[in-house]
Amino acid sequence: MNRLVLLLLALLLLPGCLAGCNAEDDHYQRALAIERELLRQNPETDYSSPRYLHVMRALRRVPAGSPDRDRAVDLMQRISDARRIALNSALPKQVDHLPDRLANRQIGRPPTTDFSKVRPAADPLTAAAAASTAATAKTNAIKPAEGALQITMYSTSWCGYCSKARRWFTDNGIPFTEKDIEKDPEGAAEYQQASGGYGGVPLIVVNGKSFRGFDPRALLARIRELKGS
Repeated sequence: MNRLVLLLLALLLLPGCLAGCNAEDDHYQRALAIERELLRQNPETDYSSPRYLHVMRALRRVPAGSPDRDRAVDLMQRISDARRIALNSALPKQVDHLPDRLANRQIGRPPTTDFSKVRPAADPLTAAAAASTAATAKTNAIKPAEGALQITMYSTSWCGYCSKARRWFTDNGIPFTEKDIEKDPEGAAEYQQASGGYGGVPLIVVNGKSFRGFDPRALLARIRELKGS
């Protein structure tokens, strides 16, 4: 009799056990579907051919001299922005450990900006001191504002978008200070204060205003705003 009762209880509990056992798979499949959609929506990712898409378990396994390394760190940047990307359904099921999954990406050259069209503004302190003389004020109005731009980029050595931002600033002759938050404790503390809970890099601060990631248009708009053009 007792055996019969135990058998009936086991049969009743079996569906629940099966549901529980499959819960992890269901969660993974749902996460995978969401991540695939993110991948599909990203126009910079060539996912149409396996030749352009593969998985690396760690960045160090990508040869340092290989062009694949740049593509790999670029994807690492996307993941650091809390975007989880599923590459294929054959990946291991550790959905919470996607940051160590790297893939090839097709990367376009960042846009360049013609800063010859950006009119510099007068330094506010200089203009105020010279306000008593109209001619001096006019001279200061077209004089470059030395020290007016205060740009700090918080970065890491593996960050692909940090490299793009660095090249963009350099190519356009924009002075900036870069602080590696993994090597500079003071810079890391500043990053925590300025990030507002943002967990990615680069974080670019232009005269007190923080920009998450690398957005050339937003940065240029801020620079023009500060220069009064």
